[in-house]
Amino acid sequence: MAIREKVPKAKKTTELSAGIKIGAMMAAAASAVATGYIPSYLNLYYTDTVGMSIGTIGLIIMITKITDGISDMIMGMIIDRTNTKLGKARPWLLAGAFGLAATMMLLFGCPANFSAFGKAFFCAALYFLACPVFGTMVGVASHSVINLISAESDDRAVLGVFKSYGSLIPVVVIGLVVPSILSSLGENQRTYTIVTAIFAAMAIVSGVLAVVLIRENVTERSRGHVQEKQKVGESLRALVKNKYFIYMALGVIAYNLTAAPVATYYAKYIFGDVGKATLINLPSMLMIFLLPFAVPIVKKWGKRKSIMVGLGASAISHILILFANDNLGLFMVGKVISGLAVIPYFIALIPLTGDICDYALYTSGKPMDGTISSASAMGEKIGSGLTAGIASVMLQAAGYISKTDAAFVSQPDSALLMLRVLAGLYPAVLFGLAAFFFSKIDLEKQGIEKMRAELKEKGMR
Repeated sequence: MAIREKVPKAKKTTELSAGIKIGAMMAAAASAVATGYIPSYLNLYYTDTVGMSIGTIGLIIMITKITDGISDMIMGMIIDRTNTKLGKARPWLLAGAFGLAATMMLLFGCPANFSAFGKAFFCAALYFLACPVFGTMVGVASHSVINLISAESDDRAVLGVFKSYGSLIPVVVIGLVVPSILSSLGENQRTYTIVTAIFAAMAIVSGVLAVVLIRENVTERSRGHVQEKQKVGESLRALVKNKYFIYMALGVIAYNLTAAPVATYYAKYIFGDVGKATLINLPSMLMIFLLPFAVPIVKKWGKRKSIMVGLGASAISHILILFANDNLGLFMVGKVISGLAVIPYFIALIPLTGDICDYALYTSGKPMDGTISSASAMGEKIGSGLTAGIASVMLQAAGYISKTDAAFVSQPDSALLMLRVLAGLYPAVLFGLAAFFFSKIDLEKQGIEKMRAELKEKGMR
């Protein structure tokens, strides 16, 4: 009983002001620029504007994303060992935002007079800088800083809502604005320069605001207990032994693998107008307005069950999409159901990650907030980037015709069928797989609240 009485006392040290909430939102927005815009339009830009083979761009993406996953884990460990006046995560968030903006502008500005090899090399080099380097800085820092704001599960749940809002800011622009711009101005270099400049500015503004508004309270309160230098090997061994960390990483990867960047291809070749990608992406925007309504559901059902049920329902909805073909109405029904079903995932993932951080500290005695938080960033970027590569390879195998192959592009039936598979069956399987992985994270049953209370009593949180 004495332990429980001390829990509210610790909570008073972390007041979630409006500024902190907005800062969390901006941190997520900066990260979502890398995980949203680049995977969504890199394929289309390099195949239909630059003229690169879809197989080549797919191979570049897949290889780069393997590196990206490794860099996320390294970045997490670096954050755990960083101590500056700005804190652990914020310096990297700021540096990453500026670097990301610069490399994005170059990545979507490939010179037209380059040879095929020159274009491939240019894309590979800039993509590496944009994602495994600067994108990693922003992504891992944005995840880590949320758990460093507060050790309270309820606080993290609230921050998770605002983080989700922030993540959806670039998504709204990507899904609703960019297709319309491409349709009206044309798929050319000038249009892509304008669009990329919008996202580059978004990354810088979001990163700066996040750094200004956020305070890393957990680091400050825990300084006397968590500043021991940890060896990389020790951290890795502790992570490997943490089954909940493994399940979360696999679940996040599977979830983000569902986001194959085929909306623009689907709209262009099956619905006949790339501008209809705006309509395709519209149901995902429902989350912006409905996120707060999902909080009571997560509190009632618990984090694990909420995620599991939501992802399962989304898997079923994509079976409808598989059979929709060019039936826009049926396609949209499936997208609406999916958009609603995944809302609990965005609400519950942040506090669930915090639970895993607390479990790791309780069982190993080692603070690994940055390293564990990097799993989410790693999963997002590996999933969103790798799925772009997978989609490219599958479309290439299905006979997709790129700009280099024909002046007028009319896709074969095999390529159109593959677009339907990538939009329907492929995400359905992965949503189901993600639900399975998250079902294994039963920390609420393992007594995570008691563990957290004991950590607070010892002054470790």
